[in-house]
Amino acid sequence: MKAILFQALVLFCSCSAVHVMVWRLFPVRSQGIRLGAIFVALPVACFGLLVGVLRVFGNSLPIGDSIMWGLVYIFHLSVSGSYMFFYTAVTGFSPSIAILEKVEASMPRGLKRNDLAPKWFTDANLSGARRENLLATGFIYETNGVLRLSGRGRLIAHCFLMFRRFLGLPDIGRG
Repeated sequence: MKAILFQALVLFCSCSAVHVMVWRLFPVRSQGIRLGAIFVALPVACFGLLVGVLRVFGNSLPIGDSIMWGLVYIFHLSVSGSYMFFYTAVTGFSPSIAILEKVEASMPRGLKRNDLAPKWFTDANLSGARRENLLATGFIYETNGVLRLSGRGRLIAHCFLMFRRFLGLPDIGRG
């Protein structure tokens, strides 16, 4: 069990290192496909390459090793999935983080509430990147300056609304 956890950690850290190198060399706004390629497809491709190389030299991967690597990959997928969902929150603009950074910069004297810079709370910061992402993924479309939900967007919005109601949370779209 320790070997599986260790190998999964090594695999995740290796994929993370590849992600950071690729992100530094080729930054893009939408990371979804790139994250999937690095964290989901790359390990499968490397494992396939390993099996292929072993077959060329007349060897094969023992069944026990195949099961272990399958378990390593499942654990890696669970950690990677969490990272991929968390990544979008870290890289996007967050009004809460902006406020924390502004207050931290004014320490130790602190900051009055009225001194928070309203320049942060622009349309571009609050909804710009999110709106462009929704347009790019086809969840919304724009006609004559009016944003409308696509069928996929309506399905996603309905699912999240039902889930929020199930948890007893208010409808956020209602103000």
